[in-house]
Amino acid sequence: MLELVNRGYVYRAIPISDEVETYLRQCFGADRKMYNLHVAYLYDYLEKNDYQIGDKLPSLKKIGMPTVSAFKKQAVSDDHVAYLYLVDAFASNEAKQHFNKAVTAFNKIAYKKQYKKAALKRQKTLGIEPTFRDLKGMPKFHSRKGSKASYTTFNQNGNIYIEDDILYLPSAQKSSVKAVGLKLHTHRPLPQGSKIKNVTVTMNMKGQFDVSICVAFPKEITSIGTPNRILGIDYSQSYFFVDSEGKKANYPQYYRKMKERLAKEQRILSRRVKGSNRWEKQRLIVSRLQNKVANQRKDWLHKKAYTLANRYDMIVVENIDLRAIGQNKHYAINQQDNGFGNFRLYIKYKLEQQGKYYVKAPKNFASTQLCSTCSHKNTALKGNVAVREWDCPSCGAHLDRDINAAFNLKHYGEYYTKDEILLQIVVA
Repeated sequence: MLELVNRGYVYRAIPISDEVETYLRQCFGADRKMYNLHVAYLYDYLEKNDYQIGDKLPSLKKIGMPTVSAFKKQAVSDDHVAYLYLVDAFASNEAKQHFNKAVTAFNKIAYKKQYKKAALKRQKTLGIEPTFRDLKGMPKFHSRKGSKASYTTFNQNGNIYIEDDILYLPSAQKSSVKAVGLKLHTHRPLPQGSKIKNVTVTMNMKGQFDVSICVAFPKEITSIGTPNRILGIDYSQSYFFVDSEGKKANYPQYYRKMKERLAKEQRILSRRVKGSNRWEKQRLIVSRLQNKVANQRKDWLHKKAYTLANRYDMIVVENIDLRAIGQNKHYAINQQDNGFGNFRLYIKYKLEQQGKYYVKAPKNFASTQLCSTCSHKNTALKGNVAVREWDCPSCGAHLDRDINAAFNLKHYGEYYTKDEILLQIVVA
């Protein structure tokens, strides 16, 4: 069946002129400025209306949040120039959408009343009481130095196009830069017949530009029908994952291998005079090491996901709360280094583009506690991660914790292969 597929392609890009690079940096600043204006207005409203910890944030309409156009008119330089009108309008509009998502995400966890660890430490050492600004997930100001420099623009009437490996983006009507072009390093072509939907331009800490081009193109996707080869994958802190065939992924732990060298270079950076030429040179060394780890991790995840997607018809994973694991001081480094969340996304789309099935078992499915032989539920294992092997009280089977959980996930997938209609529902 011919389906319209959305896919993102990332390329390294070089602005065709210094004026274009300046314009892109202005777009990054506009995105950050618009987001901060929304945050400042929200904080002001919460302070004036005595916000109670644990309550959800009110809607933007209820608090009377100004429109993007109104904020643009307020942002005026000392020379009386409304500088937000000098860049792509989508840079400001997307900032509002990102703010809306941040508010929605916070409202899902507002009832937990959890403060950041830094705020609790200040309270303990300095006696400074935390406020609503210190709540986990609360929208916060984006720093010019620490935040990610990026903005997204959308294709309207063909104003985004590629010609001779140069990507042309729309410019603002009042801007002096009329042709915003970036030379692409096209290591692979876009799919034939694809149409550009939107483009996200990003600048890393080294001042290098990357563009993520989201395209839509027709692709023939044929469902394989009832899956034959099913694999269950259980998340593992030590091995990344353990599958239902007893195999361990053995993630290389790139960050841990680079940790000692990275710490040495960061110590050198801390001794440099901030802003000096030697400090800038050392900062680029640290940034290069960090980028290398990120690229190694992404490359490994893609290759592992590609291998599994080609080998199996259905892959079942557990819906584990990675954010909660990341809050645990004993597990945080491993969890943040291995990128299991991205791995699940990679598997999902690589399976779906082949007409195969990706299933995420619900959180209430006790894959760890169930015996894969007789389905007896051993509630004594709940929350006790120290037990790596156990004997089933019902059938006496000796079970490895991770392999047993992976087997149960596989059985969960097999259950839905018996009913084709049920299979389509759970996969969707």
